[in-house]
Amino acid sequence: MKLCLFSSPILALLLSAGASGQPTPQSAGSALRETTTATVPRAVPEKGDAVIANVPVEGGTELSFKQQLMHLIELREAAVQRAESAHVIDDHLAKIYEELGLLYADVAMWERSETNLEHAISLFRQSSEPTDELAKSLSGLGRVHVSIGKLRQGEKEEEEAVRIRESKGDPLLIARSRNDMAELYLAQHKFAKAKDAARQAIDEFVVNEKADAFDRISARYALGLALCASKDCPSAVAPLKEAIEEGKTTLHLRDFPLGLGAFLLGYAYWKSGNMAEAGPYMEQGTKIMNEQLGWGHPIYLVALRHYAQFLRENRRINEAEDVERKIRRAEAVVDVHSLQAPGSFGIAGLR
Repeated sequence: MKLCLFSSPILALLLSAGASGQPTPQSAGSALRETTTATVPRAVPEKGDAVIANVPVEGGTELSFKQQLMHLIELREAAVQRAESAHVIDDHLAKIYEELGLLYADVAMWERSETNLEHAISLFRQSSEPTDELAKSLSGLGRVHVSIGKLRQGEKEEEEAVRIRESKGDPLLIARSRNDMAELYLAQHKFAKAKDAARQAIDEFVVNEKADAFDRISARYALGLALCASKDCPSAVAPLKEAIEEGKTTLHLRDFPLGLGAFLLGYAYWKSGNMAEAGPYMEQGTKIMNEQLGWGHPIYLVALRHYAQFLRENRRINEAEDVERKIRRAEAVVDVHSLQAPGSFGIAGLR
């Protein structure tokens, strides 16, 4: 299982204001396995950050997914303090701020994410010429701004990232920027542009040997979401199924990208009128997401709300009430105001 969820277009799509569907993680870092019974202390949130309760470790053999993220945040915070104390100001320090900003976004602590990414960008700009790391930080900040409804700011940052990558002439980086732009177009309800950008990204990811599974998965999720947003959910089924099959070759079956893909495929079946296929996929997807995001992450809550609606429409009232109780329990430990960014979350924009 990879960490740093937000570093992929998928999460941004899920959280983006007004986007119509969303999806997967491309990232750096491997799961931290430690022998401990303690919880990782949660950083004190700032106003506007999602407040998520600590989750105890059962059995003392492995940190929970959220605890792994918080532990990585602790490590990056400590690294920043050491570098600042040594008066180190270089691309290495900028990279730490970038990683820290993306990690804070993973746990929906938007203000901290924004602050750290902005600082990373200011440090990267001190280089003699724009680098791909600058483009990556700009794109990360753009996704944060899209996620909280600051679309104009997000658009400026994503467009600058595109210009930097195009100047480098690297087909893979350009394709990644096209994928990033697809999520922005989804947030802006420019669905035709979103489909075109996602298809262009897919075309490159399929033939480029340097592209990884997360590239191919996220681009197909973006295409599926754009199709469903265009009221063509039947056409979204194929790319979503292809993304899931791609994931099975690389990921564990209980990893978040596959859970998210299962949920989105179930959603596409639901809106295509195929209730028999929809139910099992949506149930499977929310169960997998619960294992990693069940501590109250906005993506998980939004997915549960859709699933509850599906159950009610199919007169599975008792099951719907069970899901709604889960939502209420999760909301009890989450700052509700942080879940109400302008435009709400992208997956909530699915119709």
